[in-house]
Amino acid sequence: MKTSTRFIFVFALILLISASTQVSAQKKLCAAAPPSPYKHNGTIVTSFDTATRGMRTTLTHPRIINAGGEAFYLTASFLHRKADRPAPLAVEIAFISAAKSPKHRDSHNLVFLADGRPFPLVVPAQYQTAKAERGQTLEATKVTVPFDSLLNLLRAGRVATRIGQTELELTQNHLEALRELASLIAPSPSKWATN
Repeated sequence: MKTSTRFIFVFALILLISASTQVSAQKKLCAAAPPSPYKHNGTIVTSFDTATRGMRTTLTHPRIINAGGEAFYLTASFLHRKADRPAPLAVEIAFISAAKSPKHRDSHNLVFLADGRPFPLVVPAQYQTAKAERGQTLEATKVTVPFDSLLNLLRAGRVATRIGQTELELTQNHLEALRELASLIAPSPSKWATN
């Protein structure tokens, strides 16, 4: 083997060894995230909210909450605090249903029930509609829950909500998704001891 060929071969070997060392070092530094202690089917994403010009974390849950043949979906979100403009911590929770015609237009009173007892909320619910496919109307009844109130609500073993005359019971899957969302605001696993 010529001297120049040996030099190129040794140089290529050194590059190969250093590249594999860097990859193994990166694998050690970029360990996989530990599995979430919260077991649910919801999806939680953080994205830029153009309306508020800040970051928003949003939970969407694919499982239906049934109430007397009517299907509801749960979504929830919170805005991240800005250092220059601190705001009270709160989570916006919405229950969304689809129907041929609006059913909950006059149901502006949304009441949470924690272990069968009414849970006090200071803020009234908001109601919105939007046109959907096949002539249906999407109805969203949403309420902004202060963070401390949400923590107290999520300590209950059984949580339901009443929208007008319709009562929805959240499954443990929905509650776990809300607990994970709340933990992203202020992580503290000890807060989730249920009664």
